[in-house]
Amino acid sequence: MTNLKILILFTLTLTYLGACTDDNIVDNIDKEIDENINASSTCRTTDTPATVSEINITTPPEGVQTQIVGYYAVTKYLQVVSPQMHIFGTSNVSDWMMVRAHEMAENIVSSIKTKARRKKFAGHHIFVITDVDPIVPGGVPGQRNTGNSLYTIINQVLVCSSTVDSIRPESAPVFRSWDTPIHEFGHAIELALGLRDTTVSLHKDKNPNFDANVSSEYFAWASENWFDARITGTCGVDAMDKFEGDYFFTIFSGESIWKPTCAGRP
Repeated sequence: MTNLKILILFTLTLTYLGACTDDNIVDNIDKEIDENINASSTCRTTDTPATVSEINITTPPEGVQTQIVGYYAVTKYLQVVSPQMHIFGTSNVSDWMMVRAHEMAENIVSSIKTKARRKKFAGHHIFVITDVDPIVPGGVPGQRNTGNSLYTIINQVLVCSSTVDSIRPESAPVFRSWDTPIHEFGHAIELALGLRDTTVSLHKDKNPNFDANVSSEYFAWASENWFDARITGTCGVDAMDKFEGDYFFTIFSGESIWKPTCAGRP
């Protein structure tokens, strides 16, 4: 057999295996969704009581920070107990934002259905910063928000505020509620739980407007809807396409979904 024939055969085999992998992923999702065919959800109608307050904020304990050490000048700290997550803030971050970031992390992670998945967030860092702090490590000019499996960075300037995102300084101010923090934490969830291939395969199969160029954003966008980031009063399966709602119902509890709030923002 010539080298060219071998190369063609090898390429066709890889293509076939890749297609089979996508099909298997979708089949597995469909099977799990079939087991939860009555997917439903309820939204909290009142603000979720915080489990910490501003008096619990301390300076970061020595040795606790293990991610991007020294990159931000963090002066504030809160700990989520179970699973243990670390909330760090720079000096210009408000105490209100520290407490609310803790609330977001605690409530979203605790709503993940399986203990094994929740444990993947043990040690996760959340950095709350402002426009005067450096951009995210390796980011494009103006980028002060990101999320990955190890840490999440959120800019308090874009929370419950009408302002210009520093990554798009030429744009007009837009009011944002909790869109950005939940979006970035959505990225962290998808990557920490190893769901990227599953999400992309599902959208390839079910989404008629699938765009490979933004495939890494689908889970984060859906997270905004599931957790009512815009505080519209609609959350969970009622806030998204059915295939996405059914998919998220396999990951998160649909009971009394956490409701973010802008109340009290300084």
